[in-house]
Amino acid sequence: MSEFAAILLTGGSGRRLGGINKAHLEVAGRSCFTHVLEALHSAQSVVVVGETIPHQDPRLIFIQEEPIGSGPVSAISAALPLVITKYVAVVSVDVPLVMGAFEELLSAWSSTDIALVASDGTHESYLVSLFDTDALRGAIAKLSTINNASVKSVLAHLSYRPVKVSNPDMLIDVDTREDLSRVEEILSRR
Repeated sequence: MSEFAAILLTGGSGRRLGGINKAHLEVAGRSCFTHVLEALHSAQSVVVVGETIPHQDPRLIFIQEEPIGSGPVSAISAALPLVITKYVAVVSVDVPLVMGAFEELLSAWSSTDIALVASDGTHESYLVSLFDTDALRGAIAKLSTINNASVKSVLAHLSYRPVKVSNPDMLIDVDTREDLSRVEEILSRR
């Protein structure tokens, strides 16, 4: 597979965490943003959709979807004009253990694939995915509205393949204090 870009979604209200911005949420002494950005180390560029976060990584491009808070597909759609690579990874900021998942998706990619979604074997993690960029643009264009649309609704217009990752912990998303405790406990064993 050739070079790929990434779209990093940092929006979301964090309601179950008391309204905390998950990008700034500390996990084992580092922000979720930093954990996920490190997992995207091989991306040519990273389009971050959400507030600007001070960082020294020259690959970062910050934008905001309009209207703010209009959901993941609206955010992805806002980012796509800045993606110039044939392939694009899509990831949310609340999966701090995602390190290694994109390498596994990249390794699993075949010439017939247009979309891969990470899976733990039971559930698919739609916000840990790899797409053919043009196919993703086309699928989003088929939606009647992008505001508050789910990534699953986009995948309904694509032929995608789930890829079971080697460690299901990679896909744990931090939505609650219990999730945060679980992730910190896992990181403490590493």
